[in-house]
Amino acid sequence: MAKKILVLDDDPLVLRSIEMALKRDQYDSVCASTAEEAIEKAQKQDFDLIISDIRMSGKNGVDAMNEIRAMFKKDGKKDIPIIFITGFSHDAVLMNAEGIGEIILKPFDLNRFLMTVREYL
Repeated sequence: MAKKILVLDDDPLVLRSIEMALKRDQYDSVCASTAEEAIEKAQKQDFDLIISDIRMSGKNGVDAMNEIRAMFKKDGKKDIPIIFITGFSHDAVLMNAEGIGEIILKPFDLNRFLMTVREYL
């Protein structure tokens, strides 16, 4: 059975690129373009991994992941790994992300990105 991955990014090109790369590697991906949409999807489905952008309009990825983790803990679900992707290497929000999950800087090499995904699954 394919591992299920939630992908959150407000950039449609990045979202599509990641979705296609994951599909090529036989993963089942579910995409969200806002933090609220990702939280809603995480309430309804189980995932093996979450990949999230950090900086987005509205709620940022770190806040969304904290909310999802709190929801999982409250519901007695297992904690799942998180990979953050960001184009900002010097950012206060980035510091908060470091304690939550792996961080990959954009632009990234898709093969290295997929190796990181495999390591977490």
